[in-house]
Amino acid sequence: MVVRAVYFSMISGWKHTGRRRLRAFTFVELLVVITLLGVLVSMMAPAMAKALTKAQETYCMNNLRNVSIGQILYTQDHDDHLVPHAINRKPSPNAIIPNSKMTMWPDLLETYVGDRRAFRCPCMKCDPGRGIGFGMNLGVAGEFVAESEVKAPHASRILNPALTIYFADSAFITPETMHRPMNEWQEDTSRPLGSWTIRTPDDRFWDWIPTRVIPRHGGRANVGFVDGHVESREINQLGFGHPVGHPENLWDRY
Repeated sequence: MVVRAVYFSMISGWKHTGRRRLRAFTFVELLVVITLLGVLVSMMAPAMAKALTKAQETYCMNNLRNVSIGQILYTQDHDDHLVPHAINRKPSPNAIIPNSKMTMWPDLLETYVGDRRAFRCPCMKCDPGRGIGFGMNLGVAGEFVAESEVKAPHASRILNPALTIYFADSAFITPETMHRPMNEWQEDTSRPLGSWTIRTPDDRFWDWIPTRVIPRHGGRANVGFVDGHVESREINQLGFGHPVGHPENLWDRY
C-alpha cells in the first residue's frame, strides 16, 4: 500500500509539473520580455547603424574604383592623355550630364565604366536617379573645357600620380558652411544633379562656385588618385589648407 501511494504521488507530481510547464505567460512576464527585447534592440542599434554606414562607404568606394579604372583605360587609349573635365563637343541625346555644347567627363568615361550608376554615391543628397556624386579635380584637369581630348593633361605632367587626387566625393557646399572648417562642410540639397567638378583653393571660383570634396562618410571622403588607386581619407588629410606645392597637398599636380 505504501508503494502504491508513493507511485500515485509521483504520477500526480509529473502531471502537475507538466501542467505548470504549459501554463501561459502572465501580463507582468510579457512586459518583462518586451522590456528586455527593447533593451537588446537599443544596444544593437548603434552597431547596426555603424555597419550600414560602413557598407555604404564600401559601396561608394567600389563605384569610385570603377571610375578610376575607367580613367586608366581611357588614358591608355588616348596616348597617355588624362580624361578632360569636358570637351567642346555636343553630347549624345541620352547623356549622363545634359548640356547643349559640352560633353562632360562622366559621358567620356561611360563606355569604360560600363554602368552610369558607378558615378553615384549612396550617401549623396542629390537626386539618386540622376545626380552625380563624384567630381573631377580641376587643379589637375587644368581647364573646365578643352577643345579636344588631346588638349587634356598628359600623364607625364603629373609629378606624383599616387599622391594626386583626380576624383573624389564631391558636392556643392552650402553657403552657411563653406567658410567653416572642412569637416563641417555640408552638401547643398538644392542641387538635384550634384556636382561633377572639384574646385581647389587656387581656383578663382573657389568661393563663388563652391564645388568641393565633401566628407560624406563620417568625416571621411573617398578619393581616387591619378595612378588609379582609391582610398578613404579624412577630409583634413587632403591638404586643402595648404598652398600649391606643399608636400602635404594632394590636390595639385606639382
